Amino acid sequence: MTSAREAILQEIAKAHAAERAVPDLTLPASPGDAKAAFVAKAKASLAAVHEIAAPAEAPACIASILAAGGLAPELHIPDGSPLNALPWRLAPALRLVTAAPGGEDSAFAAADYGIAETGTLVFFSGPNRPSSWHFRPGREFVLLLRERVVPRLEDVLAAQRPIPSTLNLVTGPSRTADIEQTIELGAHGPREVHILIAG
Repeated sequence: MTSAREAILQEIAKAHAAERAVPDLTLPASPGDAKAAFVAKAKASLAAVHEIAAPAEAPACIASILAAGGLAPELHIPDGSPLNALPWRLAPALRLVTAAPGGEDSAFAAADYGIAETGTLVFFSGPNRPSSWHFRPGREFVLLLRERVVPRLEDVLAAQRPIPSTLNLVTGPSRTADIEQTIELGAHGPREVHILIAG
């Protein structure tokens, strides 16, 4: 080993051995009403926000949105998802499908958290919760419980241990401005995101 290389390696070893104080990072003040802040940011990101009293109202709400848009009364939900236990009998015209959705389909998912600071939905991967479903449908309906809205991403990371293998963060519909600097929705995910906030 050359003396110059040895000197460099010794300097690196010394730098790693030195103790460094952890900086005291102060986060900005969190919004007073996290839910109101989340709704405002989500709407600003072009997501549609619908407030419902309880998760049981989700089937009728989704059926109403699809009917108002003249869309097919069909909704994709993964087989084994807890969302299948909702009272779908309250939306008899709506047909549930367990096959993976395509670009013209509507799908339904439950968010683990909502981030008030950015209007972002947080989805953890897991059994019966395929991450790919957040990119495949043309329209995604999302159930978010009001008590799961937190001020920041740091609050999600502090509350969830261990962190799942995949964490999807979704802020409004997918979009790009790569084509002549014109906003195009649905570039690599849903063209529409409907958030149903329960509670």
